[in-house]
Amino acid sequence: MVPIITVGALFAAGASAQLNIPALLNGAKPAPANDPRFTNWRRPGPNDVRSPCPGLNSLANHGFLHRDGRNMTIPHLVQGLAAGLNVGPDFSIAIGGVGLFSSPNPFGGSFDLNDLDQHNFPIEHDASLSRQDDFFGNDHDFNNDIWQQTLSFYQGSRTTNLLGAAKAIAGRTEDSERRNPEFTYGAREFLLRYGETGLYLQTMGGDDLTGVTRLDWVRSLFEQERLPYNLGWRPRAEPITLASLGLMINNLVAVSPSKGTEFGNITADSYKNIFQVIAGGSNVLNNITDGLAAAVGL
Repeated sequence: MVPIITVGALFAAGASAQLNIPALLNGAKPAPANDPRFTNWRRPGPNDVRSPCPGLNSLANHGFLHRDGRNMTIPHLVQGLAAGLNVGPDFSIAIGGVGLFSSPNPFGGSFDLNDLDQHNFPIEHDASLSRQDDFFGNDHDFNNDIWQQTLSFYQGSRTTNLLGAAKAIAGRTEDSERRNPEFTYGAREFLLRYGETGLYLQTMGGDDLTGVTRLDWVRSLFEQERLPYNLGWRPRAEPITLASLGLMINNLVAVSPSKGTEFGNITADSYKNIFQVIAGGSNVLNNITDGLAAAVGL
């Protein structure tokens, strides 16, 4: 169930925080290439929890996030996503802010990864690239049949590209719409799906303009929820930000075979705006993240 949030309570939660915001943001940097966490991958144990997101799960499996998947605070996410994937603070704060709304106690300042497994809130959606729709049962765990559909649009190539990635989104949309009588696809789902595709391309080394990177790196992320360090991957040099994701979304939409039937008015700020909508506005997002959202311009 989606929690009901009152603005007054959010102000109280924000006022109680004692964060050193400049120090936190300045410390959000990629880990050194010899950081042992890159090679220290472990499957989750029986008492660990995971999310529907392979990126967050991979970071927990490597210890960049808490291995048990619990107690995800905004500062912990900012540091962990930067260290493991060079994801910028603006994205981490946005995803962490809406993640707090999934917690049974949104005012407690943390959530568990499995709190994110709520249908159509805050990040779960139909027509996933690697999970089946909630209508059919388990929408949480990796589904190889769905994933093979996604891979088929790369047509046996060893590398990714924007057109193949866009065709995979369109193909999964068509498949879910045809089979799922409760299929949901609005502006939120549109931006999240294009955004998560941009995110896997960028985190796995894809160029912002072409989306080209090694497909075996992408498969490691999805199939094993493992950073492909042993395959030669390293975090990219430039931070992945909401602005860079906005650019990637634009580029994906531009080559999409279904762009005429989807939501076409995309700007560089669209991905940022969707997180504000989920949170109930920029002021609410700022309050629940203890001032961090404003510090990075959300």
